[in-house]
Amino acid sequence: MMLNMYLLILFMMVSIMLFTPILMSMLMKKWMDKTSSFECGMNLCMNPRKPFSLRFFLLMILFIVFDLEIALILAMPAIYSWSVKMSMFLTLFITILFTGLMYEWTEGSLNWKS
Repeated sequence: MMLNMYLLILFMMVSIMLFTPILMSMLMKKWMDKTSSFECGMNLCMNPRKPFSLRFFLLMILFIVFDLEIALILAMPAIYSWSVKMSMFLTLFITILFTGLMYEWTEGSLNWKS
């Protein structure tokens, strides 16, 4: 009895997940004109996307790496008790990240003007 109930619920969930996108796509076809770009009755001549500098992307990646580093370093003492093993791990972790930063610096990736 219980297995039949689970199978019924599973069948209902799968059918909802299958038919909802189909119904939504049918409704969206009616609204396609409302979602297209329209400016004074004319289509756009230019691409609306602006070029994106890769320097911003590199800066974002470096920020994420060092932000995660700080989050990991601050969370370590709260999770583990201080020991020689943890101190050596943190020293190795910071050394690897500092070496990576120095590599980026000497390579010139952090030089904004070039």
